[in-house]
Amino acid sequence: MAGAMDPGDNENASYYREQYRVNLLTLLRELEEPDEDPASSFMCLLKKKKELRCLEEAVEEKKEAFRERLEAIAEQWRDLHARRTQLKARVERSGRTVKENEMLRNQALRKASKDREENIKKENELLRAKRELEALRKQHQKLCQKLPKYSVFKRYLEDVVEVSQFRDIEDIISFYKSLMRSRKELLQSQHRDKEMTEQARVLLDQYRAQKGAEMLQCKNELVQLKQYLDKAQNDLPVWEAQWMDIQNRAAKKSTKLRAIERTIHSLFQAASTRLNAKWKVAAHDSHRQLDMIQQFIEDLRDISMEDMEKYK
Repeated sequence: MAGAMDPGDNENASYYREQYRVNLLTLLRELEEPDEDPASSFMCLLKKKKELRCLEEAVEEKKEAFRERLEAIAEQWRDLHARRTQLKARVERSGRTVKENEMLRNQALRKASKDREENIKKENELLRAKRELEALRKQHQKLCQKLPKYSVFKRYLEDVVEVSQFRDIEDIISFYKSLMRSRKELLQSQHRDKEMTEQARVLLDQYRAQKGAEMLQCKNELVQLKQYLDKAQNDLPVWEAQWMDIQNRAAKKSTKLRAIERTIHSLFQAASTRLNAKWKVAAHDSHRQLDMIQQFIEDLRDISMEDMEKYK
């Protein structure tokens, strides 16, 4: 409201400045001018005062009118502000209403779509039920048409009941069903036995084929082994001759080895006797005896070299 009254205040100030410039300044200038006739000056002053009062009254009337105008403008502004608030609230309510309507519309669309799908589903089920009903009706008609043909069997079963141990037709039908179940079980058992027989035959054929292959392989291996045996028997005199030759060479080498051992042992004893040494060496340790003999020969050579040096 204060912002709305600023233009009025400016207009009021402009109005008073204009009145001051036009009327009051002119009146003051006239009052300041000297006049030679005091009476006329007094009358003029009274006249000016009267004009001044009229002017003040006019100014007061202008002020009052301006104040009333400002109040009217303020009232209009308040009304405008209230209308603006109401319009804003109405716009907000309208926005909420639009959103609610849109939400309700979407819900209605979803519900309509769901109802349409359910209706289509129910129509399909109804159509399927109608088709099943029509099929059952046709089957019923066929059975009704066949019923006169099979009525003779009913009379036949009644005659059977009279001359048999069955109490009624239901007993005959139950007995027949039990026989059919037994026949079905027997056929199933025969079928299983047949399948097992076929499987056993297949396994037997596989076993025969496998064993036949193994027997053929054994025969081939037996032929090869027989060939190896014949070849070994043919080569046996050669290997026996070679074995005899090896035994003879081994006997000769063994004889030479024993002679060498005896020689080494004799040399060892001779060296021991010559040196008057008692070496603790086993009689069959030829390697140790030979080492001792070699050491003795080297010592003897060193002594001989020293003697030769002395003679020189």
